[in-house]
Amino acid sequence: MARILVCNAHARHALSAIRSFGRAGHRVTAASAATVTPGGLSRHADRRLHHPHPVRAPARFLDAVERELRLRDYDLLLPVNTRTVEAVVGARDRFDPLVGLPFLSVDRLAVGLDKRLTARAARWIGTPHPETLLPAAVTPAAVDDLGYPVVVKPCCESGREGVAVCSSQEAFERAYDRVRDQYGPAIVQAFIPRRDERGVYTVYDEGKLVALSVQRRIRSTPPAGGASTYRETVRDPELVVRADRLLSALGWHGAAMVEFRVDDRDGTPRLLEINPRLWGSLALTAAAGVDVPGTLLSLATGQSIEPCLDYEVGVRCRRLFADAGHVARRSDR
Repeated sequence: MARILVCNAHARHALSAIRSFGRAGHRVTAASAATVTPGGLSRHADRRLHHPHPVRAPARFLDAVERELRLRDYDLLLPVNTRTVEAVVGARDRFDPLVGLPFLSVDRLAVGLDKRLTARAARWIGTPHPETLLPAAVTPAAVDDLGYPVVVKPCCESGREGVAVCSSQEAFERAYDRVRDQYGPAIVQAFIPRRDERGVYTVYDEGKLVALSVQRRIRSTPPAGGASTYRETVRDPELVVRADRLLSALGWHGAAMVEFRVDDRDGTPRLLEINPRLWGSLALTAAAGVDVPGTLLSLATGQSIEPCLDYEVGVRCRRLFADAGHVARRSDR
């Protein structure tokens, strides 16, 4: 029996991890800056921790986590969302003597946290990706050369936050200034017409693939690109090879989701992002028979890991209310 501290207990993927650990008989502390959380209310959490907000009060957040780790003997510290991962891993010199933390060092993890570094890694390894202008190269002429529409993305935000699709120079100029002012440096990418979007969901042990599933998006909100509302597990060996070549070359350790958009023009899967943490559709990975939280616990505690590279295909997972609202909106048109 292990003791595990799961952060971001308000998030659905944290709840999935808490359920997985609890069903395996481990003791779980559900931690969050929110007072009442789904993870904290789960019968699989035997303790709740309310702490300062990791973004608004990062120093006090880290102090609270360290204090909790010193009070009890934990085996695994598992931050779940991007900002919490960044804060915890950035202070890992405080936590490594106290608990297992199955992540790369923050300087190596940055390849998934900063889209500039993601684009550079894709170029270095030869992974197909949208043509990308880094901030220093963004000029009206260079954007015109990409051809409209173009996509403006903050360098250091996750998911859809701050992303703008621009169909004209006027729209680009408005969006780029707004995104840069609100989120900081931004990249500009050529828009990839979508045939399909697929993600390779993995855990690595010092560059070796030890857990795997592949999912395709059936629906997203907003439809042009955003959080998925309906997904399905699929078999895609070629995409796995592409993702593994990338993550192995980076010497990856811990969880990672590699997201691709299949180009409607030629069928080429092009890299969109590396997500260096647990993913929102973790429940689907679990339903397909892959125990990602248990694998991360084994990494944190130095146990030998039997790779789990097979999973059930055709399993679907739906975010009921978000997807129902999306379908209802489409039917009203």
